[in-house]
Amino acid sequence: MKKDKIYSLRMNSKVRDALQRASNKEQRSVASLLHKIIMDFLTREGFLSDADYGVERRQFNRKKITVPTETTFTEGQTQKAVPGVVLDLSLGGALITYPKSSDVRFSSVGKLPDFGLEIQVPGESDALHFDCNAKHMRDTGDEIHVGASFNDPQEDQLQKLDEYLFDKKSKEKDSEK
Repeated sequence: MKKDKIYSLRMNSKVRDALQRASNKEQRSVASLLHKIIMDFLTREGFLSDADYGVERRQFNRKKITVPTETTFTEGQTQKAVPGVVLDLSLGGALITYPKSSDVRFSSVGKLPDFGLEIQVPGESDALHFDCNAKHMRDTGDEIHVGASFNDPQEDQLQKLDEYLFDKKSKEKDSEK
């Protein structure tokens, strides 16, 4: 959705400080957080529909899934494997969730870490491997959600992911019938 209007508002300094803390936690600007809050409210209350948003801004379409994953973080000379769950997946990246009790700790300020991601997608005998860069982190209270993009993925891994995301294997079987 094109952002072509400016709206100014006055607020209490305590509210502004709370917005700043929340935006830091969400790895967003205050303006981006306010936009999200407003869009979520208008959609939830029925004033806007998904169709009103306009064209999807993301380069790759997402598929909502629930697939176990293992994330490998490198800290100095040691690597630490942490289990998680992929919540959505695209050819460009993934949204991963970790229990709050896990060893995943991201700073709400500064650069988020690069990590390895191993995904066992349904229908594939071998796990897919991607090097990732964390783009944003959100603490939901019980979980930690991390949105990540794939760094220079290998072509064979992307091809297998593409087949899974767009169900190409079953379409090929259907066309053979």
